[in-house]
Amino acid sequence: MYRTMTRKQYHSGAILLCLLLATGPVSGMEKTIELGKDKLWSDMLTLDGVEPVSGRWGFQDIALTSGAYVADSSTELLLHFDGPAQADATKNYRLADTGPLVSDAASALGGASAAFTGARQGVALPPTAVGMFSAGAVWDDFTIEFWLSPAVLSDGESIISWSGSVRQGSGPGATLVSQSMRCSIHDMKLVWDFQNLFALPADNGVTRLLPVTLSGTRQLLPRIWHHHLLRFDSRTGLLEYLLDGVPEAILHTTDTGSETGSIAVPVVGSVYAGPLVVGQGYTGFVDELRISRRFVRDAVSTRFLGRTGSVTSRIIDLGFSDTRIARIEAVTSTPGDTSVEFFYQVANTWGGRRLLKSDTDWVPFVPGTDFADSLKARYLQIMVELYPDGTRTQSPRLSSLKIVYEPNLPPSPPAGLVTTAGNGKVTLTWRKVNDLNVKGYLVYYGDAPHTYLGTGAAPGDSPVDAGAATSLVIDGLQNGNLYYFAVVAYDTADPRQQSQFSPEASARPSRMYK
Repeated sequence: MYRTMTRKQYHSGAILLCLLLATGPVSGMEKTIELGKDKLWSDMLTLDGVEPVSGRWGFQDIALTSGAYVADSSTELLLHFDGPAQADATKNYRLADTGPLVSDAASALGGASAAFTGARQGVALPPTAVGMFSAGAVWDDFTIEFWLSPAVLSDGESIISWSGSVRQGSGPGATLVSQSMRCSIHDMKLVWDFQNLFALPADNGVTRLLPVTLSGTRQLLPRIWHHHLLRFDSRTGLLEYLLDGVPEAILHTTDTGSETGSIAVPVVGSVYAGPLVVGQGYTGFVDELRISRRFVRDAVSTRFLGRTGSVTSRIIDLGFSDTRIARIEAVTSTPGDTSVEFFYQVANTWGGRRLLKSDTDWVPFVPGTDFADSLKARYLQIMVELYPDGTRTQSPRLSSLKIVYEPNLPPSPPAGLVTTAGNGKVTLTWRKVNDLNVKGYLVYYGDAPHTYLGTGAAPGDSPVDAGAATSLVIDGLQNGNLYYFAVVAYDTADPRQQSQFSPEASARPSRMYK
């Protein structure tokens, strides 16, 4: 009895093992393609409103494009503070020393900012011979702007400053008058002060200098980034200070203090013009300092330019028609109210341009979703859309995409091909391919080895579709000619996939056969 039970257990185990070997574990068929990480997003076709940034695992993330400026013809000075530099982006100003400490610990735009530790000397930028701060320069429209994240907010901390001197009068009675421009912190607010820089048109040879001061109304918070902008319209005398795009203070540099009257414009004295100094006695971070020779109307007061950005992958070839896409995984971060949305498009054929006819054919999906058997295709394309928070100060990040799929391999080639010659015909038989996906068989023939270009047979030119049958008679052949044959299996995919050729067989029809 013991032997009988043992034998039964053995047969049951053998049957189970055979079933497992026949079906195979599904997970063992899975393959993956990963976008991002060490490939550095080289598989991306388009990046619209997004850019690669330093990210997770020491590789690159995809984030929304920051609102960093690009120097143009009206740019006087532009400091991005994204790395050590000897000059600003325009090359108009060279740093007098080693420049500020550049830190990637905080930034408003880009990957870093200038860190100041309260040093009294700040960072000096000597004026150019023809710049706004050179001796004798007369300003028209101008804009000064920067991002600021203060750490202490002590009274007297200077963000940006300049000093010079001008000669008043002529002859023995002429006097030297000091000039200055200073943006500094008082009562946790930003104050813009111009002493003897704005000059009214000369009256009887005497130039009248106007003191001009604008003060913010909102107190700043430590370690919070804000965008500050001062702009001047020389046609109207309008001088305006904006905090995060919202006006804080407005005045007119006229002799009446209103919109009417003679307009005072900045005039740098010809006696002395000192360097522009940034961060004197200031503790905190400064980013994207720009001075423009125009009234900037399109100021960027958000960290990210657009309200959305997208990245689209190249068309990914999974190798075989009707490949089962199991799932698409993603690693993201969505701080605050930011969000990321995912879309795909698939097809079994691709003409070398686009998979879809219109953008409305993109299908949304949730990363990690098990598609089961609903998503089968050879070609796949993925689009990811990134959305900032409501204030456009935070961006989501995409660190990687992973496609998990099971290749739909072509059938195995038929085996056991046997040919039997007849009178003007050859009968072929082969063994059935044990694959549920096999739909039928094609019979190839020709008059040279491995060259199956035969024509003129009664069933048709090579190849002949035998359907699901495992035998076929090819008649209408020339007696005495030696013919070569091979069979392939094809599956249910659209377009169908063919197996490799079976081993070749040959036969010579003859009238000696009945």
